[in-house]
Amino acid sequence: MMADYTRLIVVSSLFLLVGGCEISFVGDPAGGGLEIPSSDGIDPSNPRVERTTTSLDMTDVRNIRIELPTARVHLSQAGEGTAGSLQVTKIITREGFQSDALADLLSRSVLTAERSFVDNARLDVEATLPKELADTDLVFDIRLVVPVSVSVEVILKNGPVDVVDISGNVEVRTANGAVSLKSIQGNVIAQTTNRGITIADTAGNVKAVTTDADISLRLAPAPDGAISAETASGNIRFTLAKTTTARLDLQTASGSVSANLGGFTVSDVTTGGGYLQGILNGGGGSIVARSESGEITFVGM
Repeated sequence: MMADYTRLIVVSSLFLLVGGCEISFVGDPAGGGLEIPSSDGIDPSNPRVERTTTSLDMTDVRNIRIELPTARVHLSQAGEGTAGSLQVTKIITREGFQSDALADLLSRSVLTAERSFVDNARLDVEATLPKELADTDLVFDIRLVVPVSVSVEVILKNGPVDVVDISGNVEVRTANGAVSLKSIQGNVIAQTTNRGITIADTAGNVKAVTTDADISLRLAPAPDGAISAETASGNIRFTLAKTTTARLDLQTASGSVSANLGGFTVSDVTTGGGYLQGILNGGGGSIVARSESGEITFVGM
């Protein structure tokens, strides 16, 4: 049985703008990167960084809710069984602290993974920061491996989210962070601001919403699948299987719409400046796109 309260103290590519401060992680092509300790504990060469790895017993867990301030989150799925793992790196971004003060702040910056008191089948991952630190003064970088058939909800105030190979529903809500979802065997909701959304090889319904950034969807929707994408001033690109059966509704206020419908059986087509509507392969599902000023592109695969 997992402990009621577990303190959980892999960083990969991330370039994050937080409160005017650029944070560059190892592997980030944008810059020199932040050195991460090779083992758990505080990095002796960089005392503002601490890394911890733990294993989790996820017996009977069906839902995971991750709610953090500033973070990068990567989720993937393990094989059969109930074991999971969580790697967390904590990075204090505010300058001016001495080493002993940094160690104290890191020790009091606690990330917990515990069963929800309202639902034992839900695992809640949350963080508590000392009062001396604001939400943007510390970044969590977490890599969570979950068992099969677990649905996930990720809520971040700031930061990117990357989810791969999940057999369950996935909902992501963040700000100033790119969202990348791949191989999800369930429904997907992805919402962010100022950053792009990429979704590929997802079996369920998809809803993607951002502001000043692009959305790219590569999907083979179910016969009655509902796919929607909305951005304020970015571009939207659909790459959909030629077997897709749906009503198509693509509209942009001041941009353009282009579509290559070769390989589809198309009926009831109407088109004009900034819009395209029609029925693909007899209909059944829905494909909806809205952009204020970007381009919308539709191609088959």
